[in-house]
Amino acid sequence: MRINRKSIAAFALIIIGVLMVFGKFVPVLHSLFGYLIGLLFPVALLVLGYYALQSGRRFLGITLSVIGACILFAKLSWIIGPAIGIALVWWGYSLLKNRHHQQEQNRMF
Repeated sequence: MRINRKSIAAFALIIIGVLMVFGKFVPVLHSLFGYLIGLLFPVALLVLGYYALQSGRRFLGITLSVIGACILFAKLSWIIGPAIGIALVWWGYSLLKNRHHQQEQNRMF
């Protein structure tokens, strides 16, 4: 079988159809695919914004990038919040550790 543009399109249509069928009959897969498609849209906006910036369309690129980043941050807030919390705990711990280390060095001199 020769692989050309038409066969790639046919395979893409078959895959999309199978995903739609599984999404219709299996609610877990449907919600997972819905979530992934929901992430795909803001990432696509970021990519389009990047390409617009590269081609010299500054206003369009910045606008698309900001909208895509805002949507992506909203979608990923469930992981961004705890990640920021962990980073703050680590930063505070390292500040305390360095302060304790500096006090020991000051006592030596």
